[in-house]
Amino acid sequence: MEQTLAEKAYGYIRQKLALGDLPPGQRLVNRTLAGEIGVSVIPVREAIHRLASEGFVDHVPGSGAFVRTTDPHDLDNLYVLRDALESCAAGEAARYITEHQLEELELILNESQALAQQIKQQAKRHASKRQINAWLDAEQRFHELLIEAARNPLLAKVTHEHRAIGQIFDAQRDDPQLLTSEVATQTCLGKQKLLEALEKRDHKIARMLMSEQIQRGRKQVLRHLRRTVRQ
Repeated sequence: MEQTLAEKAYGYIRQKLALGDLPPGQRLVNRTLAGEIGVSVIPVREAIHRLASEGFVDHVPGSGAFVRTTDPHDLDNLYVLRDALESCAAGEAARYITEHQLEELELILNESQALAQQIKQQAKRHASKRQINAWLDAEQRFHELLIEAARNPLLAKVTHEHRAIGQIFDAQRDDPQLLTSEVATQTCLGKQKLLEALEKRDHKIARMLMSEQIQRGRKQVLRHLRRTVRQ
């Protein structure tokens, strides 16, 4: 029963983090969260401990738990890990991906293309909060499905344990300006080329395209974050 309450608390806090309702640096107050969720502080503590183990929260001795602030250096390291893991996964997926998985990737790409078109038509030329969340949700599904298509349990385990995909996308949710019309269009074109390589079973090209896409995202995101820190 207690585990169910802990899961409920985890889901509630995790959603607030994803929506940006708990911004980076904010202290998590157990009693306040427990009152909002309708549980005791014990499952909230368990949920926060889990979030800390997953990299969402930092425990500061004597002060409590705080929503983790994005560190460009840590994010850079994650991009290096993603490149190693996902480039390999893309190459393996080209060998083993099923027709059903290809269709699923195509559907996700269609979602992204529709969002890219919406952003292009907006005067500000960058995403809204709703749009960037929808975009990153689609991005995460695309990349996780590609890992699955590689049919390598060890690769999937390492990716999951380090949250190599989720941490990078979660770090971008608080800043819709990261997703400009140009970035969205460029990303969709890259995914379209990757899908073509997967359909042709060209593992070398698939691996190369995935690496290029990750490195392009690495440069764009880190440049933006460092510019924001300087301001």
